[in-house]
Amino acid sequence: MGSDVVRRLALAVGTAALLAGCGNAAQTAKNSQSPTPSATTRIQRVKIGQAVTLSGADDSGGAGRLRLTVKVKQIVSTATGHGAFQQPRKGERFVAARFVLKNVGDAAYDDSPTYGAKVMDDAGRTYDPTVATVTAGPGFPKVVKLRQGQVRSGFIVFAVPKKAKVVSVHYALNAGFAADLAEWRAR
Repeated sequence: MGSDVVRRLALAVGTAALLAGCGNAAQTAKNSQSPTPSATTRIQRVKIGQAVTLSGADDSGGAGRLRLTVKVKQIVSTATGHGAFQQPRKGERFVAARFVLKNVGDAAYDDSPTYGAKVMDDAGRTYDPTVATVTAGPGFPKVVKLRQGQVRSGFIVFAVPKKAKVVSVHYALNAGFAADLAEWRAR
């Protein structure tokens, strides 16, 4: 085989492995590891555009030291993916929520904001984020680091059935496992 063929084969195998590791929107939405609210969860219900202060554990395990003010600034109910490989599966559409995070605590924030987010439809089904970028605006990097006072904004994308009516966005720190949960009602 020529070196050009070997290079193409290696690229194809590497791309397939990368995509297999990321999963797809359907797999993401059915994540059985997703946290669910418990009796000790404190839920703050607000409207889109309102900020909520959430607490969580910092890297040293200090519960309550990690504090972020979180706002869902905008929901794009039918978001357009970037390019041919950033499209929802047949029967689905992308919904994107623009989050604004501000560190108001003593501890530095060093985490992926994506894992703490969910959207809920009018039938009570929840959907986890999916790996996609949309034309509505930039997403968050895999890991966001915020020192006290720093602010970061980005879109988190969800794949939902085309007919689903998204009614709320949920968010909690520590990949969704923190005791504080915010719920933004779409209407």
